Amino acid sequence: MTSLDSGKRRAAIGFASALAVAAACTRTADPVEHYGKAAPVATGGGGKNVATGGKASAGQAGKGSTTGSGGTSATGGDDAVADAGEGGATGTPPEPPTDYGCGEAPVSSAAFSRRALRSAAAECGQWHYCRFEGGARALADALDEQRDEPTEATVAAARAAFGAAFELASVNELFQFGPLSSQSESAGKDNYQGKGFRELIYAWPLSARCRVEEQIVLRSYAQSMNSVLVNGRGLFALDYLLFYPDADTECTASSTTGKAWPTLGAEDIAAGKREYAAALGRDIVHQAQELRNAWSPDGGNFTPVFVETTGYPSEQEAMKVLSWSLLYVEREVKDWKLGLPAGHTSSAPVSVAEAAFSGLKTQAIRQNLIGFRGLFQGCGAGGEGLGFDDWLSEAGHGELAADILTAYVAAQAAADNAPALDQASPAEFEALYQAVKHLTDLLKNDLFGAGSPLGLSLPKGIEGDTD
Repeated sequence: MTSLDSGKRRAAIGFASALAVAAACTRTADPVEHYGKAAPVATGGGGKNVATGGKASAGQAGKGSTTGSGGTSATGGDDAVADAGEGGATGTPPEPPTDYGCGEAPVSSAAFSRRALRSAAAECGQWHYCRFEGGARALADALDEQRDEPTEATVAAARAAFGAAFELASVNELFQFGPLSSQSESAGKDNYQGKGFRELIYAWPLSARCRVEEQIVLRSYAQSMNSVLVNGRGLFALDYLLFYPDADTECTASSTTGKAWPTLGAEDIAAGKREYAAALGRDIVHQAQELRNAWSPDGGNFTPVFVETTGYPSEQEAMKVLSWSLLYVEREVKDWKLGLPAGHTSSAPVSVAEAAFSGLKTQAIRQNLIGFRGLFQGCGAGGEGLGFDDWLSEAGHGELAADILTAYVAAQAAADNAPALDQASPAEFEALYQAVKHLTDLLKNDLFGAGSPLGLSLPKGIEGDTD
């Protein structure tokens, strides 16, 4: 963790085929229209959490902040999901428990070495995976209760549990190395040791509503979840199943699902959604368990493979793969989540916006940034521990580390203060985009690429991106 004094400078997959590229976008007065309004459940506005709360300074969001790396903000408060659809009541769902039995965030006190950084990142990633498994278990239990007794209370509880698990998964997006990752180098992931668990849990932007509706009709998941394409399962499918209130289908009228759908009554569809949601909940828990088992000494024992780099051609290749995890904020967050609807990104493999039905878009970005800090600065709630900033300082580039941390704090504050993206004005959308872009410009132009002080290169999918 790099410390910044107030007097110092503070400028700081082997699964589904890719979806069709979205149509080119131009700047618009209505950023949301690029994704289309998919009847998301409304979210509230009002005051926001501030990244620099507590004992914050540039590069250090205080330990008392709700956005510390050690946890996630609950699905409630200002951006609480309104209870709509089944049950019909409105209000803030109860907050699920946040103690998942994983202990405190692991904070490495070791002197910097590249090996120590890999070890710290591996421990931090596994801690977040543990928390996600806990959230997934709570979600599965809530989905079972909703299936067995669909009341306003069980629907609200399932939605709240989804929000908590979704935020935990959003932190994990920044720890896509090793088994969680896909093997696609063009995706900027781990092309040596990726096992694709992430896509089985949450495959966005590989998302297709019709694939979810196929399962409501065909129920092939009941025989084997392995038969279900990643774009119709996982957290994306639950976002639709829990929050989309209508009974129509997006499948074409000539398709098998399109022909069968009109024969189903509203209660048949609702019951089918609940059944599939409960099955997905159990499968997500299974995938979370398998992910942790892949790292466990009693399972796949991946930790020494990563820390000692025995599964990579060289130590530098292992460090490159680890560093690529940071670039999630460049492509997925800046270009796809923000740049595409704002009109800055002309095309992207996005057919359905993230959290299109729950409206949890802003929360996802907040948690993505929290994950970034945990990897770049340190896993502790206040950024304590080893991170890439320590590597930069060791290499004589502490000023660049300070610049990146300062840009991170500004981006986190912008996300924490942003309204729900579906309700953001063009000016609010632009402010958040620019704050994230300032951070990612430092990554692309200074940390990676030609002249990288750490010898890091951009992955194929990003190296030609000049925005």
